[in-house]
Amino acid sequence: MSLFKHDYGPGYYSHFLTRVNPNSQRNLNRIKTLLEQKQDGRLLEIGCGKAGFLHMAEKHFEVLGIDISRAAIDAIRPHFGERVSVLNIEQRPLPGGDYDVIAAFNILEHLRQPHKVVEKLVRVLSPGGLLFGSVPNNSGLAGRPGTLLSNFFDRTHVSTFNPPTWERIFQHAGFAKVDLFGELTFGPNHSRYMRGKLWRHLSFNLMFFCTKP
Repeated sequence: MSLFKHDYGPGYYSHFLTRVNPNSQRNLNRIKTLLEQKQDGRLLEIGCGKAGFLHMAEKHFEVLGIDISRAAIDAIRPHFGERVSVLNIEQRPLPGGDYDVIAAFNILEHLRQPHKVVEKLVRVLSPGGLLFGSVPNNSGLAGRPGTLLSNFFDRTHVSTFNPPTWERIFQHAGFAKVDLFGELTFGPNHSRYMRGKLWRHLSFNLMFFCTKP
């Protein structure tokens, strides 16, 4: 297996940097944090991969998932059926609309024009809907070298910006409220969220909750 990731074939999801446990503490952390904001409704996950988060979310939400990888969708289709599909969000319209939640965990950094995709997401969210996700935190003592390292191994990363840039992208797209905080990651399966003044310096990932007016 190559140390480097250049595409989204089967090897992408078995790579040592992205090999995940569907019932991981990190996914449990995500769903617990989301449920503090929204308890039900329609949820779309962009870049659902092997669907660890989607499995947890379907206990509370009406879920749909999309991913650019046919290998990933083929692996989860026996459980989700037509609720999951292969789709390149930079080239195609998003399915349906009126979502209460859109989840996008470490997806936007793979897009060449993430600002245009974020604008698409605003349009298909319901009023008061949430965009919940993460990107590399390209700032601070931990985030900047961590981003450089992940970019070195994962050559599909093309948009790893700093927190102020992401905040401007979300605001310009039309979100009324943008809440940024940090995520400390311990491998692909464990994490802890950080708030306060130090997260920009110490966290590897930038987490975001963006609310549509």
